[in-house]
Amino acid sequence: MGLLDSLAGFIDNEGLAEAFAIKPDDPAKARRPLLDGIQRTREQYAERTPGTAKAGGRWWQVQNGIVAFTVKLPGGPLPLNGSATNHLPEAMFAMFLDKLEQAVEAGELDDALKAHQEERARSQATSTGTPRRKERGGERHPGNDREDWDTLTWAQRQKVNALYRDGRNPDGTVIAEVGYKPDAPL
Repeated sequence: MGLLDSLAGFIDNEGLAEAFAIKPDDPAKARRPLLDGIQRTREQYAERTPGTAKAGGRWWQVQNGIVAFTVKLPGGPLPLNGSATNHLPEAMFAMFLDKLEQAVEAGELDDALKAHQEERARSQATSTGTPRRKERGGERHPGNDREDWDTLTWAQRQKVNALYRDGRNPDGTVIAEVGYKPDAPL
C-alpha cells in the first residue's frame, strides 16, 4: 500500500464538502441594515421640520400627532408586532426607536430577520429560476415573438435584431414583401 492510498482515509468529499459549503449564520451582519435604518430614522426624525409629513423612502410619516412606522429592508417590509406598518404617538417615537435598537442588538429580532432573508432568497430564486423574455410593451419584435429567443446565443440575437432593423426576417427575406416571420430560420 502506497502513501497516496493511505491519504484516502482522511478524505470525505461528500459529508465534509457539504459542511464546508454552508455559510455560518452571522447575526451581526443580518442586524446591520436594520440598525443602520434605525439610526437614519432617528437622524431624519430629529431634523424634521413642521409640514414635512411624508417623504419617499423614509421609514416613518407623521400626521395628526401619530407616527406611521414601517421597517423597509431589501426584499420588502419587516413586520413588527404582526404588521408591516405600526402606529404610535409622536411623543413616544424617539423612545420607541431606542427600545427597538436595544431589542435588535440583544438578538430578539434575529429569527424575524432570518425568516425575512430566507423569504427574500426564495422569491429571488423563483424569479430567476426560469428564463424570461424581456417584454417590450406589446410591440412587434422578434424578442417578443420568436419562440426560441431564450435559446439563441448573443451573436444570433444581434443578427436577428440587425436584420429586423433593416426590415428583414431572420432568413433575410424582406418583411414588406413576404410578411413578418419572426420564427424563420437563421
